[in-house]
Amino acid sequence: MNLVKTLATKYFILLLSFVLVVSTLLVAMIFSSTLQSVPRKSFAFKSQNLEVQEEIRLPIIMYHNILNSRKGKYVVSEQQLEDDFSAFLKHGFTPVFMSDVIDWVDGKTTLPTKPIVITFDDGHYNNIHYGIPIAKRLGVKFMINPVTSFSEFTVRSEDHSNPNYSHITWDQMREAHESGIVEFGNHTHRMHKFKPRFGIMRQGGESDATYTKTLTEDINESQDNFTRAGVPVPQTFAYPFGKYSKESKQILLDLGFRALLTCDEWINTVRKGDETSLHKLGRFNRDGHLSTAEIINRLENGKVKT
Repeated sequence: MNLVKTLATKYFILLLSFVLVVSTLLVAMIFSSTLQSVPRKSFAFKSQNLEVQEEIRLPIIMYHNILNSRKGKYVVSEQQLEDDFSAFLKHGFTPVFMSDVIDWVDGKTTLPTKPIVITFDDGHYNNIHYGIPIAKRLGVKFMINPVTSFSEFTVRSEDHSNPNYSHITWDQMREAHESGIVEFGNHTHRMHKFKPRFGIMRQGGESDATYTKTLTEDINESQDNFTRAGVPVPQTFAYPFGKYSKESKQILLDLGFRALLTCDEWINTVRKGDETSLHKLGRFNRDGHLSTAEIINRLENGKVKT
């Protein structure tokens, strides 16, 4: 009798175990079927939200005059320029044009790991007289932002090609462009003045229509002069004295400019696919009183604008 009870108990345990296993398998099959019926896109939003937009740090340096007779806040010597260019390369910087940066934002090209843009404002002849031979020797390229009325005066006066005071002529612009070393940006035609307005700043009481008309006419005249010189019409605009108004950005964008250069000193963050990251670019002024080492420190460790 005890043997029968023992066998019955064992069979009952085995049966119960079998039922539990079958039940577990059924639940697993039902759950798997439910998962497969859920659309894949329901699980995609997490990975989409985690996508990181590609961005670069972009320091821009701003030179003006190159003179061997003196140094100043806006003046460097020929030797300082060569020391700077050599130091950029030694510290891993690769000079690029602003057009390269614009194309990168548009997804049309690649950029080096550590790009830098070198700019010269106002269009002094000494920028090409000293700058191009140094740049050619070292494999560097740079941007010049001429005030085209200064060039116009130099052409009319026929007093050109003096590194102490001349400005670049139309023929010299074309030759510089054809060298592959120089790209040009717009710095207005005749608005690089303190009066009657400070650069392109709006005058008190000036209407929207008058302000827009004044800027448009001057800047278009400057653009026409680049066409006259036989160089590509600039996509980059450099604010005279670094001054801008709340209305100026939209006026410039409407005129076709893609990148706007200020004199605010910071390292830029430029993002691929984000053209707005080109609309307020900072630049470090190359003060001739500073050493090359101090300039490198600013370019590498300065404030970063995100």
